[in-house]
Amino acid sequence: MTSQLTQPSPRARLSSELNQADPRAVIDLAAACLIDDPDVTVTRPPTVGVVVTQVRDTVAEERFILGDVLVTQAEVQRRGTFGWSMRLGSDRVAALAGAILAAEWQAGGPRATEIEALADRTEDRRRVERAAEWERLTPSIVEFEEIP
Repeated sequence: MTSQLTQPSPRARLSSELNQADPRAVIDLAAACLIDDPDVTVTRPPTVGVVVTQVRDTVAEERFILGDVLVTQAEVQRRGTFGWSMRLGSDRVAALAGAILAAEWQAGGPRATEIEALADRTEDRRRVERAAEWERLTPSIVEFEEIP
């Protein structure tokens, strides 16, 4: 069975990148959004918990549970839309800020372009970090030859 990779929706991509963005940048941008318009309703306050993490074995293509991961999630309503965030770790302020940014972006607020730029910078940083990690690991990769 082969799996096909699909591109995430713009909303899913933005959520993923914001949730891995620098917490200070997320908090600062959310604060700027609130200066523009302080109206926000917290529909789910920041809550710390765990989620079960599954991975897929690339050889056997079977899923298995890797372990539990500590996360913090929050949800807000702003400009008539809901925003949700889940971040690794227990940073309640950053999770709440991420939810504010998600709602601001979803509503097409005045800082939507800045929010997209933060997501883009985060994606670029993560791409560079992954490439550096692969470069570091390359000398340890074992290549096998087929014996005829």
